[in-house]
Amino acid sequence: MNENTRGILFMVVAMATMLTSDTVVKAVAQDLPLFQIIFIRHVFMTAGLAVLALRDGAARIQPGPREIRLAGLRTLGECGVVCFYLIALTLMPMGTATAIFQLQPLAVTLAAAVVLAQPIGPRRMLAIGIGFAGVLLIVRPGSDAVGPGAAFVLMAVLAVCLRDISTRLLGASLPATVLAALSSAALLLISLAVMLVQGGWMPVGLPQFGLILLSACFLLAGYLAMVLAMRFGDIAAIAPFRYVSLVFGLLYGALFFGEVPQPAMLLGALVIVASGVYAFLRERRAARALAPRPRDAA
Repeated sequence: MNENTRGILFMVVAMATMLTSDTVVKAVAQDLPLFQIIFIRHVFMTAGLAVLALRDGAARIQPGPREIRLAGLRTLGECGVVCFYLIALTLMPMGTATAIFQLQPLAVTLAAAVVLAQPIGPRRMLAIGIGFAGVLLIVRPGSDAVGPGAAFVLMAVLAVCLRDISTRLLGASLPATVLAALSSAALLLISLAVMLVQGGWMPVGLPQFGLILLSACFLLAGYLAMVLAMRFGDIAAIAPFRYVSLVFGLLYGALFFGEVPQPAMLLGALVIVASGVYAFLRERRAARALAPRPRDAA
């Protein structure tokens, strides 16, 4: 098995386990308040990520003011992604929410052009425009995507932009496990605050507790698989397989919630995915064109 194949397999595993975690949360949220589920899940997540962060030398890190500000912005973005997306899952079909969420790579490309002044050619701009048109195919009058659920997914996409732009500005100054542990700890505090505002704690049965623990295990496994995927092979070969999450979203929605995707939704999802893959490949081609050749570097 070559490096690219290994990386692709880890990416598929990451998408499958993360979507499985979200599916469990959507199911349990039919009986328990969402933010209580988030709180319990991230008790386990924070503990697991803290162990990984300490292994990566978190206790020896002394970040400067810039790193602290950027880490704070990234944490805010990550918390927004989790909260907004999970709220959306409780309000709309899972396959539809997953399809709209595939807009995130295109949105990040556009945000990087605006905020970081990264060059973006007309072809990628056209791909971004077509991707947003795909969203309009999904969120159209009379569809099951019209409503607050779609708004929360789009808010999650904006939160992804904040998270990823902050991450790019941070570079490798802080380990990924440290950033993930900070975000998980922040989600603990946010979910606790929301629970207090909503009226406190509801009794949790043993089966529900076991499912939430299972969700945390799947999410942690997905995070580790994502890290391993990025360590193998060429990112140009591996990254497009993020879109396999759409397949799992549609499959889980049909299997566990009886959701039947409408043809227009499937067409819109296909448009978004195709636009995202094309924009990514154009970005990689542009990056290779700008990279110094061996003779130039010499």
